Amino acid sequence: MFLRSAYAVLRQAKAGTPVAQSVAAAGKVPSNPKLLALAATQVQVRNIGSWIPEFWGKKSKYTEGTEFLGTPKNHLDLVKKRPLSPDLFSIDGSGTHYKMPVAALSSITNRVTGVGMTGGMLGLGMLSLSGSDPMATIECLKAAYPLLVPVAKAGITFPLVYHYLAGVRHLVWDTYHIGNQTHKSLLDKDAVESSSNALFAGSIALSGVIACL
Repeated sequence: MFLRSAYAVLRQAKAGTPVAQSVAAAGKVPSNPKLLALAATQVQVRNIGSWIPEFWGKKSKYTEGTEFLGTPKNHLDLVKKRPLSPDLFSIDGSGTHYKMPVAALSSITNRVTGVGMTGGMLGLGMLSLSGSDPMATIECLKAAYPLLVPVAKAGITFPLVYHYLAGVRHLVWDTYHIGNQTHKSLLDKDAVESSSNALFAGSIALSGVIACL
């Protein structure tokens, strides 16, 4: 894009068009065609990113400005606070830009439970390698804190149950057809949300039942 812009200005400069002459005069750019093309390219590059000219939106002899559009007077300060993509939180930090759908929550939970189980198994392995007896430690904790046993069982059971059921759902998705406007699919938005709600509800229920055993 920059090369096309520079090439266009270069052609106009060679032809001696009023546009090229006015650009050179207004910006105080040398009238040499090659330098003019280079200057045009540099202007394009400077406009990339968060660089905003100080005169942007202000009233001048060339324009009435953008105050009539509701541009705030502190727009330059607001521009400096403008978040870069990808960004989740608003400028004042009071909330998020996007709603987190249940399908996203189910996907994140699937990954979190997988990492949690991996960390738990790694911890048990490290205890065994260090010469400790994990099972004896668990029995001691059960005897010392009997009221926490159901909570601990639920905390251990939920990741196992949820990750297993989520894996089964993904296996079904992998072998299912993609829907369209006329044929329904398990991969449709409504179907994914329904299966996500069912996944959470089923996992919590099964975890509670197993924790009570």
